[in-house]
Amino acid sequence: MGACHYAARDPLMVGPYPALLLLLGVGFAVLQLPVLPTPTFVQLAALVLLIVLLIALLLCLLWRSTKTPASTARESLVLLVIPAVIVILGTFHVLIPAAYWQERLLPIHCERQRVRVDGVIDGLIHRFDSAAGARVRLDVRVLSLSPERCAGPRQLRVYLDEDMISSPVQVNVVNRSPIKSMDKLGEISSGSRLIFDARLRRPWGLVNPAATEGEKAFLVANIHAIGSVSEVHERSNPSGLSLGFSARLYRIRDALSHDIQTRIPGEVGALLAALAVGDRRAMTPDVWARLRLYGLTHLLVISGMHITLLALPGWWFGSGLSRVFALLSCEGIHLRFLPPLFAMLGAGAYGLLSGFALPAQRALLMLVLVLLPGLCGRSLHSGRVLPLAGIGLYALNPVSILAPSFWLTLGAVALLLWFTAWRNAGGGLRKAWAAQGFMLVAMLPLSLFWFQEASSIGGVINLVAIPLVTLAVVPLLLISLVWAPMLASAADLHLNAAATLLSLLWSALGYWEPFLAQWSVLRASIDLLVFIPALMAIFLMPLPRFVPKKVIVSLLLAPLLMPSQKGGSNMVELVFFDVGQGTAVLLRHGDKTLLYDTGGGSPGGPATAARSLIPMFRSRGIDALQTLVISHPDQDHSGGEALVSEVAAPTRVRRGIADEEAEKCRLGEVERFGDAVILRYLSQGLPGDSDNNASCVLLLSAYGNNILLAGDIDARRERDLLAYWGSELKVDILMATHHGSASSNSRLWLRSLAPAVMVVTAGHSNRFGHPAARVIDTAAAQGVRVLNTATHGAVIFRLLADGSVQCEASRNRWQPFWRRGASDRDCQPPHSVIRGYNQRDN
Repeated sequence: MGACHYAARDPLMVGPYPALLLLLGVGFAVLQLPVLPTPTFVQLAALVLLIVLLIALLLCLLWRSTKTPASTARESLVLLVIPAVIVILGTFHVLIPAAYWQERLLPIHCERQRVRVDGVIDGLIHRFDSAAGARVRLDVRVLSLSPERCAGPRQLRVYLDEDMISSPVQVNVVNRSPIKSMDKLGEISSGSRLIFDARLRRPWGLVNPAATEGEKAFLVANIHAIGSVSEVHERSNPSGLSLGFSARLYRIRDALSHDIQTRIPGEVGALLAALAVGDRRAMTPDVWARLRLYGLTHLLVISGMHITLLALPGWWFGSGLSRVFALLSCEGIHLRFLPPLFAMLGAGAYGLLSGFALPAQRALLMLVLVLLPGLCGRSLHSGRVLPLAGIGLYALNPVSILAPSFWLTLGAVALLLWFTAWRNAGGGLRKAWAAQGFMLVAMLPLSLFWFQEASSIGGVINLVAIPLVTLAVVPLLLISLVWAPMLASAADLHLNAAATLLSLLWSALGYWEPFLAQWSVLRASIDLLVFIPALMAIFLMPLPRFVPKKVIVSLLLAPLLMPSQKGGSNMVELVFFDVGQGTAVLLRHGDKTLLYDTGGGSPGGPATAARSLIPMFRSRGIDALQTLVISHPDQDHSGGEALVSEVAAPTRVRRGIADEEAEKCRLGEVERFGDAVILRYLSQGLPGDSDNNASCVLLLSAYGNNILLAGDIDARRERDLLAYWGSELKVDILMATHHGSASSNSRLWLRSLAPAVMVVTAGHSNRFGHPAARVIDTAAAQGVRVLNTATHGAVIFRLLADGSVQCEASRNRWQPFWRRGASDRDCQPPHSVIRGYNQRDN
């Protein structure tokens, strides 16, 4: 009944909960606008003046209130004024950073142009392996950028080869000074100043069905351009007081992380570094997979529980000082503000040490809201902590409402408060079990909605892991950091004890992982039509029993338990995924699925398929592939094979270049695929062929429409195919060979095939210049509609039984400004083109 009591005390409904919901709704609506207005200085000044006037009016109304009940007219006015102030403040507050990000984006005409950057490294340095060798990722705060016409970005994310800076510089091209050598890259850290040449491009994300993230992450991180460094000219490495506070903090975190991982190598050392200073750079994809398997991602990184834990020593220290002062003072005065003050200082210090990431910000803000009134001898109602924390987080960084962690944290706390408000009965252990069980069920739809997966056993594992990590590992780890500058032996003792406990937990999880991996993770993709009823059911669960409660909850949860949609029996769906500079094409017909290539990914790193193909697989209920075709073994075509095989194990694998576990594509082989699709293999790898020319060329025929997928063959192999197949080779939909390269897609090839549509699978502003201008001009001269996944996102064709074809581009002008493309949703070619397209209407 606690919730009802709280609502009754807020009859005007202008309390923090309605304010938070209205504020978040306004902010989220602004961030979904297809076109974002850019306010001028005069407009901003007028808006600020309007806000000041409205706030003054509100304060006047409140000041003139008496102890007697307000009149109906005054209540009505307050109800109008307060929401108006919230809407204006919310709009204004989110519009400024969003408009700033949009205005600071790299100008389009400067993409892939060589620019000179003078900047300061901001943040930790990330090292990783790629197909080209060891690489480094830097976030750079721009001091100056030339030429002037490109000088918009203020925050860059750039990549460079690790040996680029470690090798000596022969000539300083800035002032032609004599030869000077450069220190190793390992000595470069946050705060180092670099002058370098780079080729930049606008932040660009992948847009695919069920995974339309686009550039959202770059907006949240305030990154204005990304690119690669081509040459480094100068470097200065300031130290001591010449560094800013944030740079010194990053260097401390980097040094502590390196020290921990040196003394405790391997996965346990990486986890300890993440727990101590929030450094996740050494956590491999396998580590993250195990954490997700057991629902422990919230625990084995900096979390709210750890922030709160660090407040306890501060509280005890402040309480001790207060008692000492009372004993020393003549009147026995207790300084009651000392315990909450030192608690906030202790938690704040840990938050800063962890990098002050979003989870730490949320936990620290909630803690401050709980403890701050204690400085004045007051207390805050527990039900108001959550909405006030949400309002505070929105004030700190309004665009963070696009991050899933924002909603997961607020949602988890809100659900827990809701449960405790209705279920106060029972002993401590019984109540803890009940709360844990409720949260296990409650977090399932939240996790499935945001990440398409959730741990089914996470609640049980957390009952053991939470006390062990929070009450033992983290305190021992932080005590070792305190002892390190004073007594190395004590620091080693505590660090080894923390490592031993965490190693026992990690080894136990690793032992059971092969037995639990098959069924302990639920994988599905749910939309709002499924998520909202499930959320309503969760809110009904803690309420007192009433007659139709179980029936209502079951009906609301029913859509969540239903299997994902399957393909129709007649329609043929063809999806050209947006996987950057790579290829992945999915064919679905009924319950039959074929995947041609899997996109790319860095060796040892995450595959592009994880954020492009897999979400759609789960949303469409694809848990097995009938056929997987790997055109050739280049990384941009086969990088996601392991992940795809794990999620949707293929029955049959065909390759352009065969191995012991897969069949080779064979020239002339014909295969029926369902009732309406015929597959024909038009080529096979021959002795002496390059990897590209050994590509498996596949012709798909469905309802009178032909689709050709030709991998990365060159113009010579194109001529061979035309000579062998002759006039039979006519297509409606053509995938551009080799991502639209000028060495392929010859005029003869395009003229002979006479496609209606050519789909280019290329990365946005890629370094290869794909698609080549000559290819685009040739296609335009022949009336071919060119669709590029870089600008259109994933391109989806639906081939219907009457021979008509529907086309849809995932990236279009109706999407939010931060992932808006230059294309319309309708990607139909002209109606006058050949065969199946003659009958089309969208």
